[in-house]
Amino acid sequence: MQDVYAVGLMSGTSADGIDAALVAIEDPDRPFPGIRLVHAIFEPFDSTMRQRILRAVLPDAPVSLVGPLDRELGEQFAEAANRVIEESGMARSAIRVIGSHGQTIAHYPDGPQGFSWQIGEPAVIAARTGIPVVSHFRSMDVALGGQGAPLVPYFDYARLASPEEDRVVLNIGGIANVTILPRGGGIEGVAGYDTGPGNMILDGAMSILSNGELAYDRDGEWASRGRVDHELLHAWLAHPYFSLRPPKSAGREQFGQDYVRERVREAKARGLSKFDILRTLTTLTAATISEGIRMTMPQAAALIASGGGVRNPVLMRELASRLSLVRPWEASGHYGIPDEAKEAMAFAYFAHQLSAGRPTSLPSTTGASRVHLQGSLTMVDGGLA
Repeated sequence: MQDVYAVGLMSGTSADGIDAALVAIEDPDRPFPGIRLVHAIFEPFDSTMRQRILRAVLPDAPVSLVGPLDRELGEQFAEAANRVIEESGMARSAIRVIGSHGQTIAHYPDGPQGFSWQIGEPAVIAARTGIPVVSHFRSMDVALGGQGAPLVPYFDYARLASPEEDRVVLNIGGIANVTILPRGGGIEGVAGYDTGPGNMILDGAMSILSNGELAYDRDGEWASRGRVDHELLHAWLAHPYFSLRPPKSAGREQFGQDYVRERVREAKARGLSKFDILRTLTTLTAATISEGIRMTMPQAAALIASGGGVRNPVLMRELASRLSLVRPWEASGHYGIPDEAKEAMAFAYFAHQLSAGRPTSLPSTTGASRVHLQGSLTMVDGGLA
């Protein structure tokens, strides 16, 4: 069957902008069709928009802030979708569906009133693009008792599972998450979960320690000039999240600015330099990822990594030294999935699968009570192409 085309839109916990990817779904009638990236872009948020998003994640954020932001983010997601289509040179009529994750502003999935809230109004995206939109990918999972996250393990299985070797697929965004792919296993054997903080605490500390002048530790430069305070690291590793068995998911609720400010305060009280603070926090991220992986993959495996964290050489060296790897870690781009586009590609894939009536949920990763379709479809005139 001829390829079909979809667009994926994603803004992560770092709230730095929108990733948009236009993909070809290859042999779309297969249960796990192929996927090929056609074009991808990044649309950064300006500082005002980013600050509005970071205010919206606070527990006392008023509806007068969140409501207009929901609408305005829908406009920006639509602009990103239109831009990636236009730059690709592809006819708009060829795009079957858009998958928009939206911007998470709250993630409290536990308990009978659990919820996960993403904004970026899908009706606006559909209206501005003229293309059906799949959104609210987490809602049904939470309704069925799951965490609503992580969602990407299904995509990792479809694209990266191997009959010959155990693989760990790692994404280091604001939060770090892993997918465990045992060799030759079926999808029911996949595990996936958030290990804890990724870039979120490093970026937050850089902002504090540079008085807002620096947003992140470029190339791990500050961390490379510091030393680890092992006593402090040991204390930080006692956070209860790290010892939780999966399924589990995390966000700013556990590791946001309040957490970072407290860690920086503790480190300064011990006389650590700004470089020592960054080195110790970087080691904390590496240690929690490695320990999280060993929870479900104790044997040697291949590591395929993506996300902004892979561009921090200090973090990646520290992580590799703590893992048993069958070979040096590889970037997901080696497999045709550029790290900056991976999650957007995944949501394009999920949107296609929903349009084909195929569930993309993995109760083994989220804890939901059963397999289910993921996402809500917002139609426009003419329906699905």
